[in-house]
Amino acid sequence: MQQANNLGALAGVDHGFCLIDDPSRPDEVFICKQVHSAAVIEWQAGQVANTIEADGVHTGQHQPIAVITADCLPILFAAKNGERVAAVHGGWKGLQRGIVATTVQHFADAGIGVDQLLVAIGPSIKPCCYEVSEGFIAEFQADQGHLWQHDRAPWSIEQPRPLLAPHITPPQARHTDSAWFDLSRYGLMLLQAAGVRREQIEVSEVCTYCTSPLFASYRRRTHHPQETKTLIYSWIARKP
Repeated sequence: MQQANNLGALAGVDHGFCLIDDPSRPDEVFICKQVHSAAVIEWQAGQVANTIEADGVHTGQHQPIAVITADCLPILFAAKNGERVAAVHGGWKGLQRGIVATTVQHFADAGIGVDQLLVAIGPSIKPCCYEVSEGFIAEFQADQGHLWQHDRAPWSIEQPRPLLAPHITPPQARHTDSAWFDLSRYGLMLLQAAGVRREQIEVSEVCTYCTSPLFASYRRRTHHPQETKTLIYSWIARKP
């Protein structure tokens, strides 16, 4: 199991990024039925896990909550005072549709200002391994380009080197005129656009595709279909 330093320093919060069958994760963790939406719900007693369509969940109770991923961003939020936490599944569709701003607003509605948040982005696919089409970039630029009007766009034409020494060879380009998308950087941009300062955010350098075969990567499994399907479980809970 991995942990983020910033959330790990909070006395009232526990969390982890782990394999779905990791014995260290809490029992009875609540997850939504993830559908790549911008919907964020508040956990309520009696809700049945994996039945409510949403891609984020927050709570002020002591119920452990989580998201599952296999390349997308797992984003964990916590109030610095430990009074409220949230777990968000950040695929590009949900991010584009506004799930980050929606989550920040739920904290605000609970009386927790954006300056009182700490955020951790867990293991996800990095630009070294995330090839996207020319059409994807054109549509993304048209819809989201305002976010990087005065900054570098979250993609590059040249394939970047992995942030960590790879244990699996990153994929070669499979299409002409493609680009390499930085999903973590895009998530950072959305968090900062919502008012979260960079120093409040920790981003894992782990690439789910190339860092280790232990990490779940949907894209790697499409390239190597003999791999066993698995998932990353990113959970957070208020300590009793």
